[in-house]
Amino acid sequence: MVTRLICKHTALMLALGLLGLSGAWAETFKLRCEVDGKFPESVPKVAPAQVTVELQLIGRHLYFKVVGPKYYEMRVSTLETEDFKGVNLNSDSRIGARRQERSTQLETEIVIERGSMELKAHHDVALSGKTQRFKYTGKCRPA
Repeated sequence: MVTRLICKHTALMLALGLLGLSGAWAETFKLRCEVDGKFPESVPKVAPAQVTVELQLIGRHLYFKVVGPKYYEMRVSTLETEDFKGVNLNSDSRIGARRQERSTQLETEIVIERGSMELKAHHDVALSGKTQRFKYTGKCRPA
């Protein structure tokens, strides 16, 4: 069990190193991204935007915060709490996290491809009494 945790931790540190985060234990790493998003039914219409993705590694948990216009903003982490289920989506080719609210099943996810710095994200939004998934993609660069 301990060996497995050490291997996962080592893999995470190597993954973060590829994004330039190897020493960023509580330091915030920032990316600027040009993104374009939409709801499946295209209502309401959402303009493309520039967002800032803030990423922190605290202990063994990843924390993402997207700062930008209304529907683009989100917070995601790998932390498990009584209210939220966090999932680590890291692999050899990407870094990311998914958060699901336990009571409502609303989901938020962010993934950044390592090689291309392509951002893919989505989160569930309540609009007119109906839950819709807002998805967006874009290219990022270090801030």
